Amino acid sequence: MIVRKKNREWLDCVMIAFAMLFPHYAHLPMYAYPFVVLGVIWIYLNFNGESFNSIGFRFSDLKFKAFYTGGALGLLYAVFSFWILGPLITHLGFKSANLSDFNFIRHHLLNYLRLILLAAVLVIPYEEIVFRGFIFNRVSAVLGKSFLISGIITSVLFALYHWQEGVGAMIGIFIFALVITWLYKIFKGNLWYLIFFHLAYDVFMLGMIWMGKM
Repeated sequence: MIVRKKNREWLDCVMIAFAMLFPHYAHLPMYAYPFVVLGVIWIYLNFNGESFNSIGFRFSDLKFKAFYTGGALGLLYAVFSFWILGPLITHLGFKSANLSDFNFIRHHLLNYLRLILLAAVLVIPYEEIVFRGFIFNRVSAVLGKSFLISGIITSVLFALYHWQEGVGAMIGIFIFALVITWLYKIFKGNLWYLIFFHLAYDVFMLGMIWMGKM
């Protein structure tokens, strides 16, 4: 069954709100809520004659080129963010990110590696499927496929999703989201480039926290 366009726009808004709020207020562990949200999105897409394939998550697109290209770009952006963008945001008077949620990995290699593994196999694919795959495409459909406006709105939502890290962090996350949304267009909707970009970025940044540099 395919929902009429006007009705779907309202349902899209409900689904976006669900994806934004459920992880924060369901009080489920990090390894549990992604399955719930992705399951609901999968049902919703199928109800409308779509699938994860149609929003860019296709295993046929998982190529070595996506790994090394996305990873290299993510590492370069992480270096830029750590040594230039982050200090600039702090210099402008915004507080540094609240990283208390990551205190358990500070100077603890095993916890760092466990978190990277969880991020690689679940959290990062989840965020890219939900935000750049589902939310961006639904916002774009509602706004008549305006890439710029849709990208800005999706990036604002992604920043708000990380509100617990503070305003300074949200500014950096908003810029990160703009960049990765642009890559979604550059790589023709292939989410694997974005997943490896995001993973390389997190490996670097979480490594800085592990070493006590943040």
